[in-house]
Amino acid sequence: MKQLKPQIVCLYRSNTILEALIMLGDTMKTPLTCVLAILMITGAYSLKAQSPKPLSIKWAESTPFPAPTAGYAAGVIGGRLVIAGGTYWEGTKGRWTKKLFSASTQAFDPRTRKWEKLPDAPIPFGYAAFTTVANRLFVLGGHTGAGVNRKIFTLRKKGDHYVWEQFGEMPFNSLFGGAVSVGKTIYVLSGSTEFEPFDSAGTCCTTKTATNTLFALDTAHPQRGWRQLTPYPGAVRSFFSTETDGKSIWMFGGIFQAEHKDSATKFDEVLRYDLDKKQWAIMPPLPAASLEGGAPSPLFVEGKILLVSGTKRVWQLDPRKLQYSEVSPLPEAASVDKFVWLDHMIVGAGGENSLEGPRRRSEWTFVGWLEAK
Repeated sequence: MKQLKPQIVCLYRSNTILEALIMLGDTMKTPLTCVLAILMITGAYSLKAQSPKPLSIKWAESTPFPAPTAGYAAGVIGGRLVIAGGTYWEGTKGRWTKKLFSASTQAFDPRTRKWEKLPDAPIPFGYAAFTTVANRLFVLGGHTGAGVNRKIFTLRKKGDHYVWEQFGEMPFNSLFGGAVSVGKTIYVLSGSTEFEPFDSAGTCCTTKTATNTLFALDTAHPQRGWRQLTPYPGAVRSFFSTETDGKSIWMFGGIFQAEHKDSATKFDEVLRYDLDKKQWAIMPPLPAASLEGGAPSPLFVEGKILLVSGTKRVWQLDPRKLQYSEVSPLPEAASVDKFVWLDHMIVGAGGENSLEGPRRRSEWTFVGWLEAK
């Protein structure tokens, strides 16, 4: 595949918001005029525009997740939240001894508040990219606990049953990346190419194999293969989060750490890839508090992108005004991997909490309803 390189061109679209549009080129250096423009604009303006009215969300805890994992794949299939795979720890409080990779698949119906066990995935996996297309969950890459997985698996509902199937293979490794879908096309930000635990138990993780690649696959015509698109600008990273508003791919935060002894670099950057213009743009950075516990879990709902942190606090980003507002917090602090919009409800489960120290998988299931303004 042809290697693509980003170039930063500095522009701004309004009298308050600076944008750096990422054009195809052959340099990674930000132009001096761009730096000067940033200094002038940030010094001259204080974003005085009135903040958008925040969404009002009523949160509640629901039936506990019966097989809690983190690093799972999740999506809506057949009107239910489906969570597949992920990792959990063997051991007891204060003595978690080994990370295990799961093939378990569970479905949650927020209307009945019931979980149901579905058929296990064909292999155990964690840290895969995932998205849903046409009521089918796609699991792309990840790690099995024994090695990197390049196979693509799908889960769909067939009659009264859920069925796992293989959907080809990927020409690249992808761990701790992210995927979104628009129409029938899947876009994958590949993250790292290897699993890099700190120790033999599986404690996560350095990111020295992180890449900045972006790939696309038309699932209606998989024989056409994967297309490599313009890579995101700036430093490489993993452990970022992704979402789409149907027009762009949004990328939030991330971490880079080359060696265990090194301090981790935590990014507050927000990047947006315009699907029509095929250009990256630098957006206003995340609120600092939203990064506690890792990159926030994003969900596009009612024209806003919700950003759920690992410390109860929740923000919304208005994609049009490019402004953040804090909204109703979660009932408990948990780093939930994925929230979904299901029958006018915000639903998420699993991930990690700190009730029993680091590595603790969370059994909390959260449901949120938008309240009338």
